Amino acid sequence: MQFINYFFASLIAFSGLLMGTMLVKIAPEEQKPLEKYFILARKSLLLAIFIFLAFYYTGKMFYISTLIGYFVFLLFVEYRIRDSFKKSMLAYAVLGILLFLSMENTNLFAIESSLILLYGLPAASMLYSKGGKNYKLVLYNLIFIILANLLFFTTSHSLF
Repeated sequence: MQFINYFFASLIAFSGLLMGTMLVKIAPEEQKPLEKYFILARKSLLLAIFIFLAFYYTGKMFYISTLIGYFVFLLFVEYRIRDSFKKSMLAYAVLGILLFLSMENTNLFAIESSLILLYGLPAASMLYSKGGKNYKLVLYNLIFIILANLLFFTTSHSLF
């Protein structure tokens, strides 16, 4: 895969956070009543991301054990860390790694980047605060783009 395609796919996957922020700005009165559904959607999409990767890497025990390790780490982050921004930052760091792992198969890559985009909608909707500093939402999660693209350069891929 060429770098420019990979870079723009990672930007589009990251834009789910921006869309979730816009969604809450349009209908802020719906943020509180829908919070439990946002949590459920976020957890379901995270599980779907791991399931699709696990189906692709069936038979490759190293990758499966790595995926299980990432999944256990995210479960630990979800239930032990109370700061929502740190929780989101760590989740997006792992999602950047998972996006990179899905790069081998273009169909899997399309599915994973779409699921990450959809994951950003409820994640941003939960993190958005009306009077708060919402630029932190984007800045804390830029680790996704940085990590995903840095991993691309660590392999022997050509730029164009």
